[in-house]
Amino acid sequence: MNVQRPGTHIYFCHNVINSKVLFDSLAKLDARTDVSIEPVPCSGRIDPRYILKAFEGGARGVALLTCPVDHCRSLEGNLRAIHRIELAREYLAETGLDPDCVQVFVPSGPEECAIIESIADIGRFVTGKSWPA
Repeated sequence: MNVQRPGTHIYFCHNVINSKVLFDSLAKLDARTDVSIEPVPCSGRIDPRYILKAFEGGARGVALLTCPVDHCRSLEGNLRAIHRIELAREYLAETGLDPDCVQVFVPSGPEECAIIESIADIGRFVTGKSWPA
């Protein structure tokens, strides 16, 4: 997958993408020249510094796709990820950047359709169209 391109950086828990269908859905976003996609071992390991570093490198947005609630292999990795995204948003606000340019996407369930819907939400985020809160 492409890395270090300007635009939107998308990080995803490699445990959530467990089928070709899900990978293909995510890969459609990677085909864009303004999107960079990178797997992380667990979304809970994302560090606010990664997010800030993405902005230092020219990113205009960062998205994180976690495992569904109660379906994290690391038990609470997705909950830690939500907290860490909130920290990054606070840091961005302190620097004068829009904290809404960082979003976390948590699928509503472990079914492929729920994860595909979260990937579609990320697509709307990337294109600047509204997405569910």
